[in-house]
Amino acid sequence: MHTTATVGGVHGHSPPHWLRGVIVLTIILITITTAGAWSLGYRLNLQTASVPIPASTASPETVVRTYVRAFNHRDFNTLAALYPHEQRLYKAERHRVIGTMSDVKIIRSRYDTSYGRQSPYWAIDVELNYTGLRGADIAYQPGPNAWTYYLERSGPRHAWRIADHGAG
Repeated sequence: MHTTATVGGVHGHSPPHWLRGVIVLTIILITITTAGAWSLGYRLNLQTASVPIPASTASPETVVRTYVRAFNHRDFNTLAALYPHEQRLYKAERHRVIGTMSDVKIIRSRYDTSYGRQSPYWAIDVELNYTGLRGADIAYQPGPNAWTYYLERSGPRHAWRIADHGAG
């Protein structure tokens, strides 16, 4: 009687030739797909922390600082809550936004009168440093940037929310 001794009692076989070909082909397809997605600006944006939404009594400055923290931690739910007009962007483009905002300085915070005395907006001018910018809004460049956040609220007891932001 012929017996085969194996280490640990398991008789080892290599996978069939066709299975090895399928594995190699799968690895090649994954590599090509990943490289193509990367070149088109798509990223795997994993949330690194949950950023709480500020209370309705929070100042406009607090809302802007929270927005920056949520952006840096890829908390797209908080981003959408703080910038409700851009919810579509955060749902559709969440895999294209990449970069980090740092050294955020609030330069000026004021009631915005550019739309007349009845303007609903509060304006916050900021300066910050943008690093790792890829696949997102091409209006911003890596390095120092300045822009203005415009915030609004639907009533005196309601929370401030970002209505828009643009070049400062």
